[in-house]
Amino acid sequence: MVYIRSKVVKGESYSYLVKSNWVKKRKTSEQETIKYLGRTANVTLNDIPPEYRDSKAVLSYLASNDELDIEKREEYLVNTRQNLLKFLLEGNFEDVRLLCRNFLTFSKIGYFFDEVLRPVMYEIGSLWKSKQLDVGAEHIATNTVMRLIEGLGITPKMKSRGKTILICTPNGEYHLLPCIMIETFLSQNGYKIINLSPSAPTKSILSQIIESKPDLVLISITLADNINSAKRLVGELKELKSPVLIGGQAVQEGKKFGHAQVMGSPTMLELMKIIKNKVLA
Repeated sequence: MVYIRSKVVKGESYSYLVKSNWVKKRKTSEQETIKYLGRTANVTLNDIPPEYRDSKAVLSYLASNDELDIEKREEYLVNTRQNLLKFLLEGNFEDVRLLCRNFLTFSKIGYFFDEVLRPVMYEIGSLWKSKQLDVGAEHIATNTVMRLIEGLGITPKMKSRGKTILICTPNGEYHLLPCIMIETFLSQNGYKIINLSPSAPTKSILSQIIESKPDLVLISITLADNINSAKRLVGELKELKSPVLIGGQAVQEGKKFGHAQVMGSPTMLELMKIIKNKVLA
């Protein structure tokens, strides 16, 4: 697979055309630099050797740097989602890992979560709900994603913000994946995360809040069946000083959850803005 990788040197971004080669004996991949492309801002399709100009990874990278090239970018996103869905249903972790790594060479993890991973997981959930996918296949896909996110790590990519966020779900809500995605994204953006999901007892959540004094409590709800449980949890948190933010697939903006701020089901970038501008300003 061929893609473009960028490197920042003294505040300036430079790009390289790179080829990923699978080494069967070592069961890993190695990167081979094909061509130095120069300053990232100046790279065009003409800088790419003719034999690599049809590469979807290359075209998507160029499209991501060109706001006018919306059609190419959307085409690549559709293809990437289709490939990820196929790999996940097969439980093909290596192809999932390579797809993610190649995507992240030109984009940030929040964009990958929002534009690729989340739509694909919604599709898998829809297939399961309509009985086009059995429980075993759904579990294989979910476990493959969990393994992928584990591999991405939660090492901060920026300086610590000095703020702590506690993530939890109400009693009965066992969907862990959204919380793991949020933990990974916020950790890489400098927040300290305490993740109590899924379905920790309310008493344990209260004890942890009293002990750790987080700057924010973030509650995630995926299934509508758990809304009443979430309302009870919010009620229990009322006497504590930490602000509460609640959202997820089951939450609609405009609904009331006591003193908690409702955010619906935001993208990662929208979540970051809400946290920075409205909660931890």
